Amino acid sequence: MGETMVAERLEPAPEKKRREPRRRALLIAAIAGGAIAVVVAGWQIAAWTALGAVRIVYDARPVACEGAEVTLDPPGASDEFLSDGGFAGDETFYSPVVGVEPGMTCGVRFFVVNDGWSEVDARAVALPGMQEEFVSLIRPTMVNPNGQMRLADTDDAAVFAIEGMPVPAGDQQSFTVILEANAEDAAGYEQCSGFMPRPPRVTVSALGVERTVASPEDSGIWYSDGARSDCD
Repeated sequence: MGETMVAERLEPAPEKKRREPRRRALLIAAIAGGAIAVVVAGWQIAAWTALGAVRIVYDARPVACEGAEVTLDPPGASDEFLSDGGFAGDETFYSPVVGVEPGMTCGVRFFVVNDGWSEVDARAVALPGMQEEFVSLIRPTMVNPNGQMRLADTDDAAVFAIEGMPVPAGDQQSFTVILEANAEDAAGYEQCSGFMPRPPRVTVSALGVERTVASPEDSGIWYSDGARSDCD
């Protein structure tokens, strides 16, 4: 009888038995949650590392036109001003100027450069200052390649979707914005006046994360109403 009473005292209470599985379940859930958080954080870091290595660059001839003159601002960067090294003999930064003419067509080319470790997808190109509500000398018609579908304008830009355009790691992809003269808004400008919209932005994605990459601020192009030679 004494042994039975000792055994009964050593037997865990029913409530304590119920608590142990619950604590074990909470511990497992906490470990699983922590593991998921680590995986998600690592995935986010990997994605942003890949996207952070994407940039936009321009070559020496970012714009070419048919039916319009392309010059430099300020004017005067001709052979007579070149130094011994072949550069302009001053510290002036020159920007392209398009003399917008009726019926012209221009192409503005830029490059999406992927310096990262992973392939990224170019998803959209935004063109500031070219949305429908903005009074502009020019209107975009498409972005080549794969940018024929225009999306809804944002508050400050026209947007074109880019379909199926991956940019491999260590590689680059060129895009050309096709522009035409906007006859409807031309009356809103005086001859030789114009504007310089901010350069294009590109939305890229990797591992389900998106980032918008801006062009260098000093890569803008001036659009003037009429040929520059008529304004001197």
